[in-house]
Amino acid sequence: MSSDLTQRGASNSLLAANVEKTVLPNGIRILTDSVPHTHSATYAAWVGIGGRDEPAQIAGASHFLEHLLFKGTSRRTAVDIAIAIDGVGGDINAYTASEYTAFFARVPSSESELALDVLLDLVSDPALAEKDVEGEREVILEELAAAEDDPEDLVGVRLFECLFPQHPLGREVLGTTSSVETVSREQLVTFFQQWYQNSNLVVTAAGDVDHAAVVSAVESAFADATTGESPTRVKPHEPVGTVLTETRSGELVHLAFGWRTGGVGSSDRFALALLNHVFGTGPSSRLFQEVRESRGLTYSISSGISQFSDAGALSVQCATSPSKASQLISVVTALIDDLCSTGITEEELSRAKRSIRGSVLLGIEDSGARGARLGISETLRRSVTPLDEHLELIDAVTQEQVLQAAQRVLGSARVLAAIGPASHTQSQESASAEKVIQGLEFLSQS
Repeated sequence: MSSDLTQRGASNSLLAANVEKTVLPNGIRILTDSVPHTHSATYAAWVGIGGRDEPAQIAGASHFLEHLLFKGTSRRTAVDIAIAIDGVGGDINAYTASEYTAFFARVPSSESELALDVLLDLVSDPALAEKDVEGEREVILEELAAAEDDPEDLVGVRLFECLFPQHPLGREVLGTTSSVETVSREQLVTFFQQWYQNSNLVVTAAGDVDHAAVVSAVESAFADATTGESPTRVKPHEPVGTVLTETRSGELVHLAFGWRTGGVGSSDRFALALLNHVFGTGPSSRLFQEVRESRGLTYSISSGISQFSDAGALSVQCATSPSKASQLISVVTALIDDLCSTGITEEELSRAKRSIRGSVLLGIEDSGARGARLGISETLRRSVTPLDEHLELIDAVTQEQVLQAAQRVLGSARVLAAIGPASHTQSQESASAEKVIQGLEFLSQS
């Protein structure tokens, strides 16, 4: 068993987290962030398998298993699991991403032993009963239908299909109606047995937690598990500039712009974070101030970064009336051109650094956020950057580095997805979405 302890910063600061990491002989990695003065504890199991690791015929298997693990184990029913955590005022939940699936429980620290036992039980020993497979199949099909009915969600899905063409990163993690309808219990059990193994498992705990107790519990829960294998992933090839349009009923045209970026380990990730903040994060961003506040072209517009182990994306999403869509695209394009030619100002850079630092400091007061930071970093990068070092790297970014990031990312091939009505009937003077869409290709490549 190997163990390391990292302590950095002043002892009276939340940045001076007592982060410990233990790697068990069977391959499971355990990380804890001890903050003794808190009254909460968050425990999580991070399985390094997600939507990109599934064959197309069983797309959505990871998300399906996320549902099934809460249906019971050999020791507990689904009701037992819910009562155990809800009965102490805690929360238990999970979510599926492209490269991992996370299960977590947050409880008062006095209930840590219970929470850890329940969490490890459902991850290590799920029942995966046939009746539960059929019941959750219907639930997930309803979830898929709801996603398909929401153009705001759907335009983001379509954008990623174009950003990562013919690649699992461009696929909805829920799967498809066809794959969810046809996947069998045997296929799900095989998928679980193949991938929910020690080499793909990270367990984290944050808040008022005891590292040794977590290690002991994990050792006991996974005493009989095998080391297993890690997935082999194919890096996505570069996209070409393209436009995707889809006709849907409604009053608004939903737009999503996207560019490919590097992954979680790329050298420009800190410059890109600052660029994204100035460009479209929050009410002080250029997108919000120019598109929403100055011109009233949309109710809401923002940008965001999605990063995976070997690739990533910067995206912008908004909705507007068909009559305003062309103008909105032109304004966004002008803002992008300006960022690529002149970058950001020193004042914007300083403000973005202060904002990110403030968000980090506020976030680490929550045990869930502290645990998520450990789990995601270890799962995707196999390392965790200490908080003070992370902030130092943000502070060290220069205007020139942000300009270079803008030119590399925003100056690269652009993808635009649009979903809207075929015509706008409320006003004869309003342009139809169809006419807007005809102009999208030119505008997206300008």
